[in-house]
Amino acid sequence: MQTFSCIRCGKERIRSTSWKEKIGTSKITYTMLICPDADCQKIVESKLKERKDYIETIQANSLKRRENLRRNRRPRKKVH
Repeated sequence: MQTFSCIRCGKERIRSTSWKEKIGTSKITYTMLICPDADCQKIVESKLKERKDYIETIQANSLKRRENLRRNRRPRKKVH
């Protein structure tokens, strides 16, 4: 199995859980890796959550702007 290092402290990550799912005709294996240092893992999870929330906010704002642009768009004048 390939090894991965922690994005914060550089220690080799360990396998926390692993599960398999069948999607269509394919079998997918998911493996959750965590940092062996519990405090470091908590910090990494909080940073990832902050980043995810930030991206979701940006995407939601973008969708609102698009909707407002569509709503405020003037209809084209017909040329005869």
